[in-house]
Amino acid sequence: MKTEFNHAANASPRSGSSKKITPLVGAAIVVAMIAVAIWFAMHT
Repeated sequence: MKTEFNHAANASPRSGSSKKITPLVGAAIVVAMIAVAIWFAMHT
């Protein structure tokens, strides 16, 4: 019963969305930094 309950808790929309959003935020920050670096390189 406990393992089933833990699986249900882990499959909750909140934990699932936060687990998916966190890496996306990190990737977005990296992409933004690369874009800013390229922009500075082109405009200097």
